Amino acid sequence: MGAKAVVQQFCDLMVERNAEALRPLLADDVVYQNTGMAAAVGIEAVLENIAAQFAMFPDSYEYRTVNAVAEGDVVMNERVDMVKGPDGKLHGLPVMGTFIVRDGRISRWTDYWDSGLIMKMMSGEDCSALVPRY
Repeated sequence: MGAKAVVQQFCDLMVERNAEALRPLLADDVVYQNTGMAAAVGIEAVLENIAAQFAMFPDSYEYRTVNAVAEGDVVMNERVDMVKGPDGKLHGLPVMGTFIVRDGRISRWTDYWDSGLIMKMMSGEDCSALVPRY
């Protein structure tokens, strides 16, 4: 399976909210980082981080890929990460992700997003004018 397919399968599995189901797609020494936050290093730390995100948003979690490009083992995808807020509404957070795939498994994953925007969304503020329309 090519790098782009590995990343898409990973993103598609997020909706299942089962961190353990992602294990086969991650390298043992994987590094995951949301910019502005400390990196999770190693498969156990990354799976723990993902499980915590699932727990933070108990009613929903989905990655919707808008665009994806790959060159060799590097995959970049533009996504809308869907989460349900405390207001009961489904919010779409725009995210740009970069993935490095080695031997068919993700070895580096970096997400770039606006942490201020998700705070506004989770507080119930109308952010419809602040996100791209897809």
